[in-house]
Amino acid sequence: MTTISWARLSVVALALTTLALPSLALDSPAALKRLVIVKCGDGKFPDDVRKRWIQLFREEGLVDGRDAVLQFEERIGGSPHGNGPWTLDSEQRAREIIATRPAAIMACGSKIHLFKSLTQEVPLIFYMIGWDPVEWGLVQSYSRPGGNLTGAAFPEMQADGTYAVDEKLLDLLRELRPLAKRVGRPYGEDELRDGDPSVTSEIAAWKKTMSKRGLEYVQIPLPKDPGPAVVIDAIRRAKIDLLLFYRPMSPEVRDFLVGEHIPFSGGDIYHGGLVYFYASFDENLLNAAKIAVQVVRGADPATIPVRFPTRYYSRINLNTAREMGLIVPPSVLMQADEVIDVNPRSAR
Repeated sequence: MTTISWARLSVVALALTTLALPSLALDSPAALKRLVIVKCGDGKFPDDVRKRWIQLFREEGLVDGRDAVLQFEERIGGSPHGNGPWTLDSEQRAREIIATRPAAIMACGSKIHLFKSLTQEVPLIFYMIGWDPVEWGLVQSYSRPGGNLTGAAFPEMQADGTYAVDEKLLDLLRELRPLAKRVGRPYGEDELRDGDPSVTSEIAAWKKTMSKRGLEYVQIPLPKDPGPAVVIDAIRRAKIDLLLFYRPMSPEVRDFLVGEHIPFSGGDIYHGGLVYFYASFDENLLNAAKIAVQVVRGADPATIPVRFPTRYYSRINLNTAREMGLIVPPSVLMQADEVIDVNPRSAR
């Protein structure tokens, strides 16, 4: 997929939020069904995402407090390895939620695995997962999920085990360095050592994708919490032409890549990043909301197909490209959804 690992998805988790559920007491109107939305990552979510959920459901004809009660849960922490192990507090909280018998539970990312291990009766809906739901055993197939679970995933795996989004990202980077051969992808040594299935699956997909494009996959292991100097040294020793960086990028690492003229994805596209290409996060939330409305109204999740995004977004920072001495083809600029250019030299 991009089989997108939990490490990759940590960037996504920082952007998603909901409102804490004060208690599990059933103090909502008895006639209204309850829909529990479990947040991604740890900590509290910004209020704007909670409001976005409410708006999406309203657009689908389900008004909070009128047609159903939306309960936003933020007291279940994430798992360091995607599908477990979980803390006792998180597991206990999940059991408490299940015991209240909501109409459905929406769980972000890896947290769907926790709920799947605890109930086969309460309908479950996943959202914001970056790995293949069939490969990970969440559903039997895209069209007929089976069991009590369905949801909205990110890029659909192709028949050869690769993802079109990965191919498009590599093609975009190669436009900036046409003779590139070696592509680096950093991973934490703990991820590689512990055999995180999402990481294993992601590496296999990247290798296949790069092989199709005549590129060489270069794995860059990093210790836990590496400083900028350690990351820079690892990248330098890897002798790469392109870099896929799915972790927070320090200014020092960014400046090193710019100085070495290594096109990269990752970092903040609006503050020194170079390229961004990924599926629409908002469409993923909308897809999940559509499914949840069907379930709340009585549909069987086993028969509701998994939804995938149809819209992808590309952004390129021309200021960074100029700083690196890269020539951005006009075709790339025409296809980009957004071009960041604070000091444009010519009209786009």
